Amino acid sequence: MLKHDPAYRITSDLLCLWALCSKPACRRAKACKDNPKACVARCGPLVPEDARFGALALLQGARDGVGHDEVRRFEPSGVAALEAWTAQVHASGGQARETCDHAGAFGS
Repeated sequence: MLKHDPAYRITSDLLCLWALCSKPACRRAKACKDNPKACVARCGPLVPEDARFGALALLQGARDGVGHDEVRRFEPSGVAALEAWTAQVHASGGQARETCDHAGAFGS
């Protein structure tokens, strides 16, 4: 992916990385308000691996013209993990136990 590839913004949104970000603007907007490429690199590791896999499967499916339901049929565990992750984020009101800061270090 290129630095300004919209796939970074989509990936950030799919993974609800705004909930893990230390920037109040991102949390208020419920979206990355900075550099989504850096956000994915910095905050992505805090998302469960199977949920990240589900997001990548959906992203690749979209690039290949495959719909959500078909991706779910071929990658049910990854898509289910992503849905469980996003449900958990929304149920918590976006209040994560861990956040990632903009210096690249992880904080609480």
